[in-house]
Amino acid sequence: MAAMSLLLRAAVALGSRRALPGSVVWGRFPLLGRAVSRSGLIGPVRHGSHGKRMFIIKPTAFYDRRFLYLLRFYILLTGIPVAVFVTLVNIFIGEAELAEIPEGYVPEHWEYYPHPITRWIACYLLDPPEKDYEKGMAVIFTEAQKTELRRQAHEARRLMKERGDGPWYHYETPSTSLIDYSYKATPDN
Repeated sequence: MAAMSLLLRAAVALGSRRALPGSVVWGRFPLLGRAVSRSGLIGPVRHGSHGKRMFIIKPTAFYDRRFLYLLRFYILLTGIPVAVFVTLVNIFIGEAELAEIPEGYVPEHWEYYPHPITRWIACYLLDPPEKDYEKGMAVIFTEAQKTELRRQAHEARRLMKERGDGPWYHYETPSTSLIDYSYKATPDN
């Protein structure tokens, strides 16, 4: 390996028309290490698979950069108009003020919120509290029905086990008078 390196360096020196110093030719300094770089030989040296790493393999950052770019783009695409809209609503409309309820007037459920954006969301996007209450009561009723059906099924299984009847199928045992006990000439007769 050292001889090959010496030959390559000598070829580079001769190809570039530089004189080799006598110390390298006659072996006064080691051929590998810092002494070679100080010896005056200048030229590219090809490193094999055990030499310098010329190509560093690393995972790509393309998809990470693209994701972060698109994330920033879409956040700004929606964030800037929303921030402008909220600012304009806060400046020109503002929060509602408390006032006396007139005689005979029943306020809607969204009129209890002070901010206009919250009122709009409660009016057009969310369900009224009465509907939420009815949905919760329907879930409770359905679960109560399921519990009752489970209780009835458990009771039916207990009674079937106790009385020995049930939905399973069974065959009557054949009578022993049908069995032929006579001697056979062959086993299959």
